[in-house]
Amino acid sequence: MSETVQNGNGSFASEIRRFLDARRIEAALPPALRRRRIDLSGYERIGGLTNRNYKLYFGEQTLVLRLPGRGTGRFIDRATERANHDAAARAGFTPASLYFDQRTGVKISHFIEDAAALDPEEARKPEIGEAVASFLFRFHHSGLAFKKEFNVSRLIRVYERIARSRRARFFDDYKIMRPRALAFEARLDSLGTALVACHNDLVPENILATSKGLTLIDWEYSGRNDPAWDLAAFLLESGYGAEEEATFLRHYSQGEPTRELVARVGVYKCLQDFLWSLWSLLQETASLDQGKARYYRKYGECRFERFAARLDAAEKSLEAVLEVAPTGSHA
Repeated sequence: MSETVQNGNGSFASEIRRFLDARRIEAALPPALRRRRIDLSGYERIGGLTNRNYKLYFGEQTLVLRLPGRGTGRFIDRATERANHDAAARAGFTPASLYFDQRTGVKISHFIEDAAALDPEEARKPEIGEAVASFLFRFHHSGLAFKKEFNVSRLIRVYERIARSRRARFFDDYKIMRPRALAFEARLDSLGTALVACHNDLVPENILATSKGLTLIDWEYSGRNDPAWDLAAFLLESGYGAEEEATFLRHYSQGEPTRELVARVGVYKCLQDFLWSLWSLLQETASLDQGKARYYRKYGECRFERFAARLDAAEKSLEAVLEVAPTGSHA
């Protein structure tokens, strides 16, 4: 039967998907919410690459439901996510959740009516960049105590193990490039950079602009880390050019950034391309839809190629810093 066969309300396949979505939503609602006997009057799918997110019209409230993607429990620690999310909410850096099941990862929050997620184009506007830099400076210097350290080398090995178990096809030259990526860990450790509470997945879409200012969402990768990782993520995912990046780092540093900070940001941009290229293999092998699988394959190839293109410059910049200051702790 063709997927384009129509019934009265749209394609047959679309109706089946909508029915399955409704069943998933109903099953995910916590008992306390069901006992209130308020009908779910409607819903719509919103955002999210890995997870399924829904805007729910529930009585007089509008809520957001997060259903974790297939297989994410193998590399996301939901108990840590919940603890760090709650700490960030108490400090005013993220909206509080109404419900969070740390076993399944199902989460329900209030929908913020006046909130708008940033996109790369918006994130590159000078006034937005300055506001984000100031916000991240406050967040990184807040003294928040997050659970667990985010370790990119460890996560790389987790992703590799899962990818191999799924018989994923690794990228050309992966075996050649891998040792150079992992070699960054010891060099960065020698700098003695203080680890602080970090978001660790700072795509612009995870930053919401509200009438009260900026706020962060999606804390799945949160943990203690070098704050330069967050800066690198925002700059990389927003598509900042060299001059825009220099201006952003000046705003964040509240003056001229150190050579070390600039070098760390460059290394982390390189490592993030490597890491997320591996993440794409997990999405490719988990996708039941061939179109999505091809999308993730292409996405991963592009990120791996960009990692390879950045690698020489990242290595040279870090080595130059290490020659001058092999040990110490810097901003």
